[in-house]
Amino acid sequence: METVLTPAATSLDPARTALVVVDLTTFDADPDGGLAKVFAEDGVDLAYYWKRLAGDVLPNSARMLDAFRAAGARIVFTRVGAQFGDYGDSQPHIRDLHRRSGSLRGTRQFDVLAELVPRQGEAVVDKAGSSAFGTGNLDILLRNAGVTDVVFCGVITNACVLLSALAAWDLGYSVSIVDDACGANSEEIHASALSVAGWLGCHVVSTAQVVAGIGAGTPVQRG
Repeated sequence: METVLTPAATSLDPARTALVVVDLTTFDADPDGGLAKVFAEDGVDLAYYWKRLAGDVLPNSARMLDAFRAAGARIVFTRVGAQFGDYGDSQPHIRDLHRRSGSLRGTRQFDVLAELVPRQGEAVVDKAGSSAFGTGNLDILLRNAGVTDVVFCGVITNACVLLSALAAWDLGYSVSIVDDACGANSEEIHASALSVAGWLGCHVVSTAQVVAGIGAGTPVQRG
């Protein structure tokens, strides 16, 4: 992957690093959830996406959660959807998707998957759109906690993951995106999104690199 801008140094120091688990909720990450329902109605084939989630994204995200918990590092989950009953607070471009899928706070669609449920002492950022910085309060939460390095996993690579990661980069964080713990509805779209992030100087890394790095507090090399 070509890099035009030099990535910011990152040490994965547990005192300064946060894992952000993006939208692994019933709506986005359950084959019986709202996204699946809407895309099926629209004739979009998500077979690759569900295979990627089951085979890579969910197990690798779980591995990193275990490693970050063992290291005492920060963990943040994001959830996406509306809070007002008429979906009026949803980002306008995706309001219809939220409404059709039923992703409303207080419903199962809005919740993090049961196998990844946040624990006491871990943060949850509710967002009305794609970026956890632009439509959620992730920046103030991380800055108040002294976080400088952010590791992203979750879905969808070319939407909520990419836009959150680029917003973090633009705000001066050192950003890592975990290639084998993110998913899109095709390998080509996934790779293209990571190419954009890598071009700007984000680290594109593997689960194995992150797990080893957070345990030792050692630098992560770009993949």
